[in-house]
Amino acid sequence: MRRRISLPIKLFTIVFAFVLSCIILISQLSYRYVQKEIRTNDIYYTNQILDKVDQYLTVNFSSFQTILFSVETSVKANIANTEVIKKQLRELYELNSNYVSNIYLINSDLSILGGSTTTRIFDEPLSDRKPLFDAADNNRRTTFVSDPYKSKYSGWTVTMVRYLNGAPYPLAIAVDLDLNAIEETLFKINKKEQMNLALMTTSGKIIAGFSENRGPLSIQDHTFSIGDTSAEEILDTTGTSLQLHTQEGIPVSILKKPTEKFNWFLISINDESRMEAALSRLENFYLGLLVAGLLLSLFISFFIAKYIRNPLYALKTKMKRVEQGDLTTTVTIKRNDEFGDLSLAFDRMLQQIVELIRRAELHNELERKLEIQVLQSQINPHFLYNTLGSISNVIRLGQIEKVDVVIGSLIAILEYGIADASEKVSLRQELRNVSDYIAIQNIRYNRHFELIEHIEEGLMDFPVFRMLLQPIVENSIFHGYSGGGIEGSITIHAYRNGGNVMIEVIDQGEGIPADRIAHILIAEPSDVEVKRKRIGLNNIHGRIRLHYGEQYGLQIISTPQEMTSVRAVFPEGSFKGDA
Repeated sequence: MRRRISLPIKLFTIVFAFVLSCIILISQLSYRYVQKEIRTNDIYYTNQILDKVDQYLTVNFSSFQTILFSVETSVKANIANTEVIKKQLRELYELNSNYVSNIYLINSDLSILGGSTTTRIFDEPLSDRKPLFDAADNNRRTTFVSDPYKSKYSGWTVTMVRYLNGAPYPLAIAVDLDLNAIEETLFKINKKEQMNLALMTTSGKIIAGFSENRGPLSIQDHTFSIGDTSAEEILDTTGTSLQLHTQEGIPVSILKKPTEKFNWFLISINDESRMEAALSRLENFYLGLLVAGLLLSLFISFFIAKYIRNPLYALKTKMKRVEQGDLTTTVTIKRNDEFGDLSLAFDRMLQQIVELIRRAELHNELERKLEIQVLQSQINPHFLYNTLGSISNVIRLGQIEKVDVVIGSLIAILEYGIADASEKVSLRQELRNVSDYIAIQNIRYNRHFELIEHIEEGLMDFPVFRMLLQPIVENSIFHGYSGGGIEGSITIHAYRNGGNVMIEVIDQGEGIPADRIAHILIAEPSDVEVKRKRIGLNNIHGRIRLHYGEQYGLQIISTPQEMTSVRAVFPEGSFKGDA
């Protein structure tokens, strides 16, 4: 007998094959389209780079023309004074040494007056200057640009030469271009853009470029070839782009562009490595898409197959979640059979368990609130004790005119302090309360404790516990500033950091020894007398931790004889709906 294949397995196979086939077809079509677009964009991008390089050469051409005209003007004005001309040539060369190799005058006997250090020393006639002088003499109204050649003083260079009209004797002005500067610019583009650029003459000579990035080229004697095609043949072809193959059969794309000012060509030779890299990334994406399609096909097929046996699988899954602790799960199977009865019984059991847990949580929450109220009750008597001591001190010092000020501040502080301690207040209200408190202490000790506030924008309405800052500020005055024995500033800084809100109280007082910091925030046993300096800080620390969790609370940073910073850490999420 043939083995029977169940309906869920048949559905799984059919759906899987259909979805996967659709994804493969769409992926193949997308790949072909993107491949074509990448080739088009690559040509467009290369043309943009060639345009930029041509603009760079056009700017340089204008600069060289300006140099020639400057020399012409200077020489005509000082034709009888050779020393002045030498000085001006030197200054002009030094000013443009980043772009030119030399600036000089060519006499009819082929000797020179040069601007560079070498040509100022060696000015003997050279026969290789004759073509330059003759070209200038034959084209007296224009500037002549030579082919690249090897100069004895300037190395591999191109010379721009212009005849000096109006001089009493034959004279030509010459500027040797610094081809190294142009080549360095091309090399930077080659490296950054992963391109292979060069500047060529119409005869196929390399002016600059290619030397550091040969790629598929065969470079020799300042020219090159690709396969059996020479540089001159490439430049003679019509059109701006062509495709060739190297001796190894590697395809190479070539773009060429004539320069605007020079009779040169810009040429880009790309072995398609950049495009192949882009296509390789696309292939990786395509493979990822196929994997995602495979997974999607499996998911859809599994979902449809699972739907056939949904009641049993649903009940089994829900029971597993309850076993793992998810008591919010409800099993609702509206069937008029055993599955329906089992579902109703399971739901009733979960409701009873959730109710028991809810009652236990309410009990724990009530205990936590009572503990918070106990902690809060420790602050108010302590605060009132210190405030009344301040009033007493004012009267003792005979500062009767300040009593009204102290009493006014005390009334404001008492009205603030006796309100519902469980209700949170804004940071703005806490700062106002601290300001009243410091006003009392300034009068009491006849000192000036300056209150400095650095509050990040938007945090003035941040909700905090009532009486959060006043005990910390009190601690700064009594212990940082020796109970009013010295005066100084108290800075309150509020800011956001990593999902938390930090509120710092910083004083520049005596500081706290390192061995005592770890014990300050530890609560004292109820049968031990608690010193006054310990009540506020461990109280506030406990309130924050009880309300927000163990990871929040106070942090104390202190440097003896320099500063103390008490930082309260709150979750930033408490900003919304908690005030």
